[in-house]
Amino acid sequence: MFRRSIRTWLPPGILILSLCLTYVATMAPGLSWANNSADSGDLISAVATGGIAHPSGYPTYLLLARLFQFLPWGSIAFRTNLFSVVSTVLAAVIMYFMVIKIPYGPIQNNKFAGLISAYAFGLSPLVWSQAVITEVYGLHTLFVVLILYLMLLGIGSSLGLQLHLDRLRGLVFGLGMGNHLTTIFLLPVIFINGIVTKSDVENADLESRHKNIRLIVCLGQKWRLNLGALTVRMKWLAIGLLVYLILPLRASFHPPINWGNPVTFKNFYWLVSGQLYGERVFTVPTELILPRIEAWANLLISQFGLLGLAIGLYGLFYCRPIPIKFYLVTGWLFIAFSLFSIGYNSYDSEVYLTYAFLPLVIWIGLGAADIIQSLSLRTPWLGTAVGILIIGYIIGHALFNFPKVDASRDQRAEIFGQKVLAVAPSNALIFTTKDQDSFTLWYFQFVLNERPDIAILVEGLLPYQWYRDMLRYTYSSLVIPDQTNGLWLYTIIEANASRPICKTSLEGSEVLLCR
Repeated sequence: MFRRSIRTWLPPGILILSLCLTYVATMAPGLSWANNSADSGDLISAVATGGIAHPSGYPTYLLLARLFQFLPWGSIAFRTNLFSVVSTVLAAVIMYFMVIKIPYGPIQNNKFAGLISAYAFGLSPLVWSQAVITEVYGLHTLFVVLILYLMLLGIGSSLGLQLHLDRLRGLVFGLGMGNHLTTIFLLPVIFINGIVTKSDVENADLESRHKNIRLIVCLGQKWRLNLGALTVRMKWLAIGLLVYLILPLRASFHPPINWGNPVTFKNFYWLVSGQLYGERVFTVPTELILPRIEAWANLLISQFGLLGLAIGLYGLFYCRPIPIKFYLVTGWLFIAFSLFSIGYNSYDSEVYLTYAFLPLVIWIGLGAADIIQSLSLRTPWLGTAVGILIIGYIIGHALFNFPKVDASRDQRAEIFGQKVLAVAPSNALIFTTKDQDSFTLWYFQFVLNERPDIAILVEGLLPYQWYRDMLRYTYSSLVIPDQTNGLWLYTIIEANASRPICKTSLEGSEVLLCR
């Protein structure tokens, strides 16, 4: 029994330890701009002050990240970075167990296959880069992998267990939506998982106790939709979505970071629907589509290397038999997130390819398992040797990508914030224009409580009523007129003529320009 426990838990234990050491060694030591983490200052500050982050508000993230900010060591930024580490390590461990439970002979309980998939996943540059900074994508990755695992878990189990799993599936999905709206792309997975084939219905009891309808005839099989299970999942999904109700509650206390001020339905909808960024969805100029597709292909290769890609393609095209639903789920994720990433007009849209490439990680495990089993049947030790070599290749490929994701020496944000506050005149109005300078100064003022005499104003947000109201509550001495005949920037400057006026600069040696 003891030996069996060791064999069961030693591989995931090694995985957890090695990934934790890797991530912590490359984690940002504090507030950071590494790996496109311009939003870090906003997220850390919103969590710490009981505020609301930029659209869509990320209520699930706000609640869970706060738990890590209560840790007794390191700065607030360090603790929040650690949340991304833990989220991503958990995602990798779930990936390990998900792969070895796939209903395909060579991979079931194949520890090498699980480790190969988990390392290919956890050490891929896109996943690694988000694991070492404060961003919502570490937690998003955890939810995506967990949703997929729950859809696979319980196949062939009793109806009672399935009912509990359906509740959990819906709840996790709803909470995942509370972290990132692109979780909606997994909604078809719930329906695909709710389809049962003739081979799934092994007894009349299952068919009689669930209201099934014939959906489609495909590949010679009658497919049915399990409406009972789907109803349970959708109910609990709605319960999970109730996490968004914390946003108006937090807004009612007028925190210093209060995006959208969602105390009215109009403001609430503006925030949670992400209208501020809606114009970026599928608005990439036509002339940039082909370069983005080329970048997509290059990123695919850079994640796993040519050997990893070859093993994944082998698993996809040569491993049989695999349930058709498995192809539908992985194919849908690959296509949906690829199209969204290519069409999303943002400088950091490549991060969404994490979830497009995630299916390939699973197929890498399948391919590796088939190769290892085939070699083991000929020469027992050869399969083990090949498994070790594949893991060694993945680790070696990760070392090659190490400089691209390492955030351990990035102190640009901390240095910028310290310099600005050191040279800012007393009672100055400091106007910012970018996420980096705005959110960094929010962190220093609202979290570290430095320089309460100055007022930080984000130029791009001044036209919004909710933002001007936020400024009124945050800076009681700041005069904000009720209306303007021109640009709000000049109206506010004129209304506060006695105060020094400064503007941040991210270029050159001077970080603050004042008059």
